Parts: sequence; C-alpha cells; structure tokens
Amino acid sequence: MNRRDPERSLSVPLRLLERGPLAWRATVRASDLAEPGDRSELRIADVEVPLDGDVDVELTLEIISGGLSAAGRITAGWRGPCARCWTLLEGEARADVREVFAAAPREGEQYQLHPEHADLAPMVREAILLELPIEAIGCPHPDPCPNRPSELDPAHDGPAHDDPAEPTDPRWAPLEALRRGEAESP
Repeated sequence: MNRRDPERSLSVPLRLLERGPLAWRATVRASDLAEPGDRSELRIADVEVPLDGDVDVELTLEIISGGLSAAGRITAGWRGPCARCWTLLEGEARADVREVFAAAPREGEQYQLHPEHADLAPMVREAILLELPIEAIGCPHPDPCPNRPSELDPAHDGPAHDDPAEPTDPRWAPLEALRRGEAESP
C-alpha cells in the first residue's frame, strides 16, 4: 500500500503517541481512500485524482485533551480538461490541515477516534476533494488558444444583427446600444 514505507498506512496505532507528538508520513494510492465497498474516483465535476495516483500525507499527530490533533499537509496529483479547449491538464492539490479526532465526534467538526487507532483516510479524502479545482482551469496555450472554438474567440462577434433577414429582439436593444457605445449619457 505504501511504496516508501510499507509499515505506514492511514490507520495510526495510538500507542505510538504515548511518548509525545509523532511525525507521520505515508504515501498511499488514491484507491485506498475510497469508502469501504466503493471504488469511485476522487472527483469533483470533470477533475479527478486518478485511482492509481499517489497521495502523500505528512502530519504531526498529538494526543490532546479529549482526542487527537492532526496537523500538516496532504498532496495529490489531479487531471482534468481545460474549460476552454478540453486539453487534458494535470496539477497538484495541496491541502494544509488542522483537524481533531474524538471518541464522540461532533458531526462536521471532528473525525472519529477509535479506541486503539485513528483512521486518517476520511480526513485525507475530504481534504483532497476540497482542494480540487472546480472552476475553469487555465488553458495552457497562449492566447488565442488554437483549440478554442471560434464561437469563443473574442474577435468573433456572433451572428450579424445588421442583417435585415434576422429579426432583432427589441428587449436586447439597450444592451446592444451599450455594446456599441451608443448609450445616452445621464
């Protein structure tokens, strides 16, 4: 599961924290973050963390009053299409986390702490999903993008409204006047 250190996973035995804070590092497959019985991808819209991709976890774990504190960084590679030209892009999601695990967690505020271990997988999964880009991903091509449809080209004015054969909706007339700079000054 972990290529760098096969002894490490996202299930941390609490006995390792008896002597104080613990620096915990692990590299796991994204597929290991799936819910039990669910092999769905780590995905937001069209952007995903490939299931065969690595997720790096670097945390400092510390026993605190009423639970466990986990603070550090989680990193994973993602891929998704450019919103303008659909060229496949790749990037890296980095999540800085500071979370609390408790035996009786408050929903949405803390994670479950088991009597013998802390399962970091739900926290890691949520942190990565929250860092994936959900808006337009920047086009890697210089402007104008050679793959961009002509309808999205700024030089493209759209259908010609000067053509008498094409009727113009009168509700758009004030907007067209503003676009052409024909608006009246107040």
